Amino acid sequence: MTPEKKAQTGRTRGPEVQVTELSEDGTERSWPNGLHPDGRRRRLQGGYKKVVATALVAVVAILFLIPFYWLLVSALRPANRIFADAGSFWPSTVTLDNFRALFDLTPIGTWFVNSVILAAGSAIGSLIVVTMAAYALAKIRFPFRNTIFVGILASQMLPFHLLLIPLFLLMIDLSLIDTHLGVIVPMLAHPFGLFYMRQYMLGLPQDVFDAARVDGASEYRIFFGVVVPMVKPALATLAIIFSLEQWNDLLWPLIVMRSEENFPLAVGITTLVGLYRPRWDLVMTAAVLAVIPIMILFFLMRRQFINGLGQFGTGSK
Repeated sequence: MTPEKKAQTGRTRGPEVQVTELSEDGTERSWPNGLHPDGRRRRLQGGYKKVVATALVAVVAILFLIPFYWLLVSALRPANRIFADAGSFWPSTVTLDNFRALFDLTPIGTWFVNSVILAAGSAIGSLIVVTMAAYALAKIRFPFRNTIFVGILASQMLPFHLLLIPLFLLMIDLSLIDTHLGVIVPMLAHPFGLFYMRQYMLGLPQDVFDAARVDGASEYRIFFGVVVPMVKPALATLAIIFSLEQWNDLLWPLIVMRSEENFPLAVGITTLVGLYRPRWDLVMTAAVLAVIPIMILFFLMRRQFINGLGQFGTGSK
């Protein structure tokens, strides 16, 4: 085919590439590369979409940040101005008296340490349990494997409130009332974590496991030497989820814990509300201290968290 009959050709003029197109009437039109009307139209449409998406994300982010900002501003206000200046987004007087009063009147440091222990213990224990169980259900063939998995998922449909009394009686029999283990142990069985980790492992190449078994590696060797390094993004994602879940949990620690020195932050904050005269200045201040570690944790592990979600369920069985 001759160049004249081509619908579109490209020729180089110096550092610039010209795009030439023949119209239906035989006339020839040229545009610098990348400046074709259709291309410009698509770029403009793509630019508009990015602007709209960015604006929507900014609006949603502001809506989520406003409550925390108001919480922080309230903690920096004098106690008698918290609700008097509730409509203002900047305190007329900035003071740290609420923080001093919180540390003087409450064992906030002990509550914070208890929350860290419970969050870390629950996250580590749950990761061990769900990772081992997910490996067995995803990569080891045995009878009724899928049936067991479906049964575990079905347990998620049971409301946790339905299990409160049986779990409480079990903790009494195990002498775990008013202990950290009494809060952590019932949280180790995590159906969602098992589902997430199993789906992640199904995306791992089966050839790696078959080769390891051919080389004589035991299942424990495969698990710790092959599986754990390959599922680090998923481990980071679940570590954040488990930690935040335990950090924010109120109901179960409130039932299990009896002494104030064993309270986590969530339970300790409820004691500041009181029965007749709530100390909202202390509540706001304690809430700020409770939110900051969560934000730091997510900021430090945000990349692993996003990678874990992005790779969730990819690949073949």
